[in-house]
Amino acid sequence: MYRYRFNCRKHYRKNCTLIFYCLEIIRTQVKMKTSIIIGIVLIIVLIISSCGTGYTKKNGQWVWVTNDENFGSRNHWIEGIDNNSFKVLKQNKNFGADNHAVYFKGKKINYATPDGFTPLTNNEYGYAKDNYRVFLDNEVILKADPKTFIVLEFPYARDGEHIFNGNLPMNLNKNELDEFKVTNKDKYMKGTKSISLLSEFLKFNPDYQWIENLEDIEVKWVITGPGGTAETNTKKFIGLQEAK
Repeated sequence: MYRYRFNCRKHYRKNCTLIFYCLEIIRTQVKMKTSIIIGIVLIIVLIISSCGTGYTKKNGQWVWVTNDENFGSRNHWIEGIDNNSFKVLKQNKNFGADNHAVYFKGKKINYATPDGFTPLTNNEYGYAKDNYRVFLDNEVILKADPKTFIVLEFPYARDGEHIFNGNLPMNLNKNELDEFKVTNKDKYMKGTKSISLLSEFLKFNPDYQWIENLEDIEVKWVITGPGGTAETNTKKFIGLQEAK
């Protein structure tokens, strides 16, 4: 009986040793695999960071670099740029300015001046202002006051007298202005940006016909956020319009 019990213990110790050995092998393999995975991730991050879009200087000239799946890295020459005075704006590197003009993603911003130009967001939604006007990407936000303008959450913003969807003022009264609250319930659609020719936009939104009669600026493009949602105490809104 004693001998049998001894053999069992000996057999148990052998099995334990084998199990421990196997666990050590597994642990080593996991560490190796983890190291490999971390290495791959770091390589991918380095590749992505080296292939990112942005401003860069090529042969003494500033260009806007883009990368896409079909064409790879592409250099877009910036029309009218003063290469000697141009600088990338730290607040949002999609913006740049020289002594004469301001640029968003390599394209000149209509009616913008370097005087007091300040980006208001640090993301792909290019809100900004100068001493005279407010802008979204390359377009003027119509009727916006740079002194009181604030970004709420894309596609909505406001100043002291208006709520804006994209670069357009919404048709709200004073009470609705005070009650207005962004809800953005659809997390997949809330960031959607629509850019339309003014002529096409007016076919479906005739109440904005007044844009054609503006005397101080000429509007060619309209930016809206059709997937945004908001509400007042009595109304709900989808994009620019009241939800019916």
